[in-house]
Amino acid sequence: MLNTNHLSFIYSFLLLLAFLLLMHSSRHTCATLLLNSGVDIYTVKEILGHTDIGTTMKYTKVIDKTKRIAVNKIPNLYSTKEESEGVSM
Repeated sequence: MLNTNHLSFIYSFLLLLAFLLLMHSSRHTCATLLLNSGVDIYTVKEILGHTDIGTTMKYTKVIDKTKRIAVNKIPNLYSTKEESEGVSM
């Protein structure tokens, strides 16, 4: 049977876990925003306190995806006038 001490421990553990997840998400958001703003990766590495640049490099995957989405929004500049109007040759 669970007593008050057990419930207090479980509650404290869940609260700590939620706090750690919030901190991790905040760090990830900070790194992604910095890289999207054009800050170089070595500066982001120092801000986050990473000792290995490889750890910071994982945030560039998000940036690459953002770049691909942006490029895909550009209309096809090499299509002919007929193709853009839907006329087949």
